[in-house]
Formats: sequence, structure tokens, C-alpha cells
Amino acid sequence: MVRKKSKKRKVNIYRVIILTIIVLGVIMSGVTLGVVGGALKNMPNLDASSLGEYAITSIIYDKDGEYVGKLHGTENRIEVKLENISPHMIDAVVAIEDQRFFKHHGVDLYRIAGAFVANLKSGRIVQGGSTITQQLVGYAMLDRSEKTYTRKLQEAIIAIKVDNDYSKEEILEFYLNHVYFGHGAYGIEAAANTYFGKSAKDLTLAESAMLAGVIQNPYKHSPILHPEAAKKRRAVVLNALVEYGKLTQEEADQLKDTPIELNTQTNKNNKQQVNNKYQSFIDHVVEEAINKLKLEDNEGKLYTEGYRIYTTLDQKIQSKMEEVYNNPENFPAGTRNEIIQSAMVVLDPHTGEIKALIGGRNQEGKRSFNRATQALRQPGSAFKPIAVYGPALEKGYSPATVIDDYPEVYQLSSGTKTFRNYDNRYRGLISMRTAIQYSVNVAAVKMLQEIGVSEGFKFAENLGISSLVASGSANDLGLSLALGGLTKGVTPLELTAAYGAFANQGVYVEPFVINKIEDRNGNVIYEHKTQKRVVMSEETAYLMTSMLQTVVEQGTGTRARLSDRPVAGKTGTTSDTKDVWFVGYTPELVAAVWLGYDEPRTMSGVVGGGANAGPIWKKVMETAHEGLPSSQFKRPSNIVSMAVDYKSGLLPSELTPQEFIVTELFHKDFVPKETSNVWVEAQICPMTGQLYTNNCPTPPTTGVFLKRPQPWSNEGLPKEFQNAVPEDAHLEVPSQYCTLHGSSASPVNLIGEAIMHEDSNIIKGAKLTWAWSEANANTVYHIYRSTEPGFIPNAGNRIARDQEITSNTFIDDTIEPGKKYYYRVIAVDKLSGIQSPASNEITIPNEKQQTDRALKPPKLQAKAITVDNRIQIHLTWSKPHPQGDFTYYVFRSEEPGFQPNVNNQIGTENIIKSPSYIDTDIEPGKTYHYLVVAHDINLNRQSPLSNQVTVKIPASE
Repeated sequence: MVRKKSKKRKVNIYRVIILTIIVLGVIMSGVTLGVVGGALKNMPNLDASSLGEYAITSIIYDKDGEYVGKLHGTENRIEVKLENISPHMIDAVVAIEDQRFFKHHGVDLYRIAGAFVANLKSGRIVQGGSTITQQLVGYAMLDRSEKTYTRKLQEAIIAIKVDNDYSKEEILEFYLNHVYFGHGAYGIEAAANTYFGKSAKDLTLAESAMLAGVIQNPYKHSPILHPEAAKKRRAVVLNALVEYGKLTQEEADQLKDTPIELNTQTNKNNKQQVNNKYQSFIDHVVEEAINKLKLEDNEGKLYTEGYRIYTTLDQKIQSKMEEVYNNPENFPAGTRNEIIQSAMVVLDPHTGEIKALIGGRNQEGKRSFNRATQALRQPGSAFKPIAVYGPALEKGYSPATVIDDYPEVYQLSSGTKTFRNYDNRYRGLISMRTAIQYSVNVAAVKMLQEIGVSEGFKFAENLGISSLVASGSANDLGLSLALGGLTKGVTPLELTAAYGAFANQGVYVEPFVINKIEDRNGNVIYEHKTQKRVVMSEETAYLMTSMLQTVVEQGTGTRARLSDRPVAGKTGTTSDTKDVWFVGYTPELVAAVWLGYDEPRTMSGVVGGGANAGPIWKKVMETAHEGLPSSQFKRPSNIVSMAVDYKSGLLPSELTPQEFIVTELFHKDFVPKETSNVWVEAQICPMTGQLYTNNCPTPPTTGVFLKRPQPWSNEGLPKEFQNAVPEDAHLEVPSQYCTLHGSSASPVNLIGEAIMHEDSNIIKGAKLTWAWSEANANTVYHIYRSTEPGFIPNAGNRIARDQEITSNTFIDDTIEPGKKYYYRVIAVDKLSGIQSPASNEITIPNEKQQTDRALKPPKLQAKAITVDNRIQIHLTWSKPHPQGDFTYYVFRSEEPGFQPNVNNQIGTENIIKSPSYIDTDIEPGKTYHYLVVAHDINLNRQSPLSNQVTVKIPASE
């Protein structure tokens, strides 16, 4: 340290005391003489040599009391001569802390007077008038936390003596080597190294201004932890430099806009740098210690008071975590200039103890941004258990609750929104268990809408998610909450603790990292007290655990399975792959893994929660569970299992197909009592597999089909969803009546007549009439109109949408004069949603369609021909009528006199429009019999069956 230098003038100590008392006459007006006397009586040793005495390092221990690391004390102070400190730094400190430093004698009466007025007004000390010299005395010789007039008097007396014994340059050197700059950096050299990776002599003006601003409150003005606050404080320093005459206002304003560019990489020339091997964990210990000891305004004490901090760290788990994170093969490739970052937390869900924590890859052994506790990232589908399925279970829904996985258009405040599934599959009616197993977005959104967004929001808040936004133009009270699309995001630590409540039978335990803190004398000054609360029933927690076990055993999280114990968990991948997660737990521990770029952007390649985060989770958790006995998740007594219909979640009915009867878990108070009603019987034409009509020649077969509670339709969906079809659509009742046999399969004989104005030849409307023999009490009719012939009925050309048309007559009075209109009609069963094919097309005015034109049976002929040593049978037949457009159905059997049906129809790979067909699927030695039926496309009717022809194929020689 700088040695004391002799000065020309000598001041008698008693003269110093007298001068101080005079000063106090200004400072302490109204204060009793007893305070002055007490201050003089208890005056510490005036020997200023204590200015070179520094602090005691604090030690950190793990859960077993073993040494882990130390918080930098003297080891992080690098002594530096004043001539090796940037003049910018000296100017900045003097400007902001003590502009009259070179004019006063250790105490500044002008500043004291200003502070005295402010303190008098408040009735307590709220503003200091301390000079740089007084601050130095406070740092080195007095208790800075004591804010009394007695202490201020002592500080002033000692400051005058220090000013008498040392030069201003020496005092500045003492001060800049002594003052605390945050993040364990004592003195300006350590601070320059910590924040900018350089020496104090190389600091720029902008950097000097920032560091000078940090001195007032290193925690609140930290550019690492609070960059915006640091930038505002720097602006204050720059204004002070203008006032001090070192800058023009224009120069200061330009520097205010300069971004704070930190370089927190370790300075290789800093031989006093202390590296803690578990830096992320220790960073969080520091944050918690500051909070528990209320050191936000005096963070430096944590590094100087010799505390003994006993933590929850499990070094075995932490070491494995560090090993995994140091191996780049465990992570997807980043870009040439940036790696994909990651963070992980492991904690005990029953106690809240954080067992291990890592805040990033390539940590440099010094306090820095901790992604595990400070990074707010989008959780994606990992949020579904918290915001959707957890609250749903708590409201009485079950893993068997059925959700229709089919897109839907939602009206939001920002416009319309249609949510998509990540795999572009839409599974139809699925259980809640399946929805979470395959991370089905559409189902999650529908369930959140059903239970209410506010319910999901409150449930998440109760699970310790503190970053949710409840109001403002951008908030989390929307359907995107279901998919983890949050305004701010969530930290890995909070997400881990939230899942811990599922693992802990519905009890949330506040996570913590410090068990106790002792002072340098061994006295316990802080001891952790568990903070916990019941956030859901134990039944809800168990049902969620069961569903999340399915995710790991059979769903998106299979790569996180452990061989010797059960695992429940959930993957999370945002839609643009900016964030991927796996959060999972066993009966003993819960952990979360996050991956992504620091500046959120899409990760290229195949990156996902299951593919990347899951394996990392597994590697660490295998080690974490070594030596722990394998156990099962505790099943509450109120949980029962029973058989249900998978497609309804209700009790199976007589019609429920066996393959859709499943065994599911329920809270006994919410077991289903109703019988499933989603299966119906329908009569089917055995030849076509379509709905049976009165014209089908063979007796019908009866099939069991799925009847959806709400028929699916792509009507109104955005263009990219127009081809979306639920995967269980093939289970539904056929949508068409038999087109092979049924002249009554669609409304027929559609005719129309113009309705004229009484006093003119102008058409004012059109009257439509039709016939349909399949009509019943549930039949309604949809009318379609176009100005183009040959149109296809769709939602866009349907008219009279607000009317329920049950008769076979309709008047269209919405036509425009001079336009020609074309019409078609479709019959609909309003209960089942089954629709008939469209009717014939007519135009207005028009005459009745000639439906009495008889069709003759096709005259069929067959001939066997050998082509390239293979036998083919060439079939030809006559048209049933010279006019009209026809398609043809060809049937083949090895039995004579057979009845045509869908099972013996051939040539189905293409529509047969010409009166010929070549059958190439021929085997030697067999006899084939053929029939043909013609179908009139325009009039929607069929011909009689053709004659049957027989071809005998000779056996191979």
C-alpha cells in the first residue's frame, strides 16, 4: 500500500479537535454536547495505518460441511499506483463523489450544510455530506452501517487527520484501491478487470464513468445484473463531469448513448483471480446470501466479513453436471461464432434444497449472468402441465377426458388465430393422457379455453411462476398461455420448483440454496426455515404424474428414461425452436434442462426437448440417483381405476368396439357415471360400403360407427388447414348414400320456375322444388347457388344459411335482374351430420329435367388375349343410352351367378369412363365371371346389371 508521506505543514491534534468541534457547530446544530463528548470519548485510534488493513474472506461449504469455495476478499483486490490509473477514472470519481476534494481539508463544510438541511427535514440521516477522505475513513476504520451523528463526528475528526498526514494523491490512491465495485471486485484494478477485462490505466472515459457510478451502490448499479440502472447512473456521472469542467454538455450527451460493452472474460494477466469450480452454484449462493442478510445496500460485506456459508450443494451431482456441460458432444452444434447455451437445476422436491445448478456452458470461474436463475425463456409445451392439465385435473377432469384434436379458429383481441400441432397431425377424439403424451397443441388450447384462462393463470402463479403478466397491452391472460407463449418467460429454477409440487403430492416447497450462515466467530446469523404450501390435491398430483410417466414411457420424452426407477416428465419446444426443454422428476428428485441461444433465435437442424434436453437430463440424473433405493410414486387411496370408452371418456356402451375400451385412473369423486353415446349403428350397402338406399339390390349390412359430438369441418379454416382431416375420420358413419344403386341417393328431379313481377317481364325470384325418398324427421336441406355452370357446392355458395329448410320447396327472392343462376340441393341429417350427394344442377328459367329417359343394361363381351406370354381379358360393352355421361363399375367372381358388391369390384384404382376394361390379374386354370353396371353422372342414376360373361383360362403347360 502507499506509504505515509511527510508534508510541509504540521497540525496539532488538539487544534484538529477544536476545528472539528467548530465544524460540528454547523453540522450538528441542536445536538447536545453529550453527543460530542461521547464521540470524543469513544474515538478509535487515530493511527491511519489501518487504511492498509483489508477484509476476511467468506467460505462456502456443501451439504456435508465440506469446503466448496470462497468469496473473494483480499484475493480479488489488485493494488495499483495512482499513476497507473486512467486520468478519466480519477476525474469521474472526483466529479461524482467530491468535486471540492482538492480544496477542502478532509471535511467539506458546504456539503455538510446541504446534507444537514436534508437530514433536519426528515428527522433522520438520509443524505451524507461525506468527502472522499471521509468515505475512505468509513471503509477502513469505522462501521459504515452505523448512521449516527456520533459516527459522523468521529469520521470527520479522523478525515481531517488523514488529510493532514497524507497528500491528496495518496488519499485518492488509498480510496481507489479500497472502494468496492461489486461482483467481488475491490479496488479499481480488480474492477477494470472484472467488468472490462483490462487494466485500470486503459479505461476509457465511458468505462470510467460507469465504474464511478457503481461505487454508490454496487448491487443496484451493476451493469451485469441491472444494465439499465447502470446506464442511468453513468449518465449522472457524465453530467457531474460537465459540472466539474471536464466535459462539454455535447460530449456528455454523446457518451450517454454509448452502449455498455462489457468483457467479463477472465483477464489472463490477473494472477490474483480466484476461480471457483462451481461458479453458477456459488453465484446463486451469493444472491441468496445478499437477500437473507439484507446486504443489498452493502454487498461488499459478504466478501469481507469472514462468513461461513453452509449450502445444499451435492458435489457428486454438481460434478457430473459440470462434466456433462464441459463436453460439447452433449449439445447440438451452434454457429461459427456462438454456441447453443444451456442451464440445468436439480432439487429435492420434498425439502426445496437445490442439489446442483449450472447457469451456462463455458463458465469462466467468476460471477456472471446465471441462466438457471436469471434467464427468462419461453417454456413451450413444458408449460402445459402447469397452465392447462394441472388446473383441469384439479377441477375434476381426468386423464380420460376427451378433447377433439382438430383445428379451430379463435377470435382474439389481435385478430383470428388457428393453432397447429408441431407434427401437423390431427388425431381426432383423444384422451387428455394422449394429448400430453404427444404434446398436442390443439388439445391443450381447447382444454384451457374450457377451464378458463384465468384458472390456468392462477394455478401457474400458485406454483411459484412469478414472471407472469396479468395486465397491460401485452399480458399472459390469453390462450397462448396453454403453449407456454409468455410475455416474459420463466426461469429454469422456477419451472423446476413448479414441477416439484407434482412430485411432492401437491405441496410446493420454496427452493433454497443456503442452510445456515455463521459469522467469523461461529455465531449463527441466519438459518433456513422451510416455506411450503399446498397448491393442489394429492390426487391431482398423482394423476398428473401418471400422465407424465406416459410421456416418458411412450411419448416425446422416451430418451430421458431411467432403467431402475419411474420417471415423469415433459418436453418443451417452442414453435420456432428458439427454446427447448425437458423437465422431469422421480420420487426423489426433480430437474429441468433448457437449451437455446442467449439472444433468442432459431436453432438450426433437428433440435428438440426430447432429442437434446432429455439425454442431458438422463446423464446427470443417473449419477444423482446412484446409491438411492428405487421407489414408486405414492398412490393416494382415493385413486381408482376403471374401464372406459376411449372416444368419450364415459362408461363403455354395448356398441363400444373392444379396441376402444381402456383402463384409466380417476379420483373416486369424479368417476364417470354416464354411458358412452359416441357409437351408432348404420345400414351399409355391401357392394359400395356407402349408406344403404332403397335401391340397393342386396340386403344391407349393419356397421358400428363413430358419431362425433361436434362434426368436424374445414369450413372457415385458413388455407394451410384446408387439407386437415382428423385421423379417426375413417371410423365415422359414411358421408354418402350409395352412388352405385341409388337414384334416390341425392335429392332428384330438382326443377325451378321463375317468379315474375306482376307488371313486368322482370324476374323477381326463383321457386325450387325437388324430391328425395330418404327424407325423415331429421332431414334439412342446404341450397347452393352460383352464376357459373358446373359449380361445386361449398360454404361460399350456400344461400339461406340462417334458415332451417325442411320442406322440398324453396323460394329464392335475393336474385339480381339480368343474372343467370344455377342451383343444386343437398340433404343433411341434422343429428348425425350425414350429407347426401348434391342434386342435379338446374338454371332458371328451365324445363323439368328428362329423368324418364330409360337406361338399358350394358351388353358385355369378353375375350382372352395373350400379350408377352401373359393372358389378359379384354372386356367391352355398350353404352346404356346414346346421350349422357357415364362411369362404369366392373365386378368379377370365380362363382357363377354372383351378386356384385364392394368386395368383388375390380378396376377401382381409376374411374372407368370408357366402355372397356383390361383385366391383367389372371391366373391360369381358373374361370372368371364378369358383370358391369353403368352410372349416369348427370342424372345420378344407374343402369340395370349387364349380362354375365364367363371366361375359362387354360392351365399352364
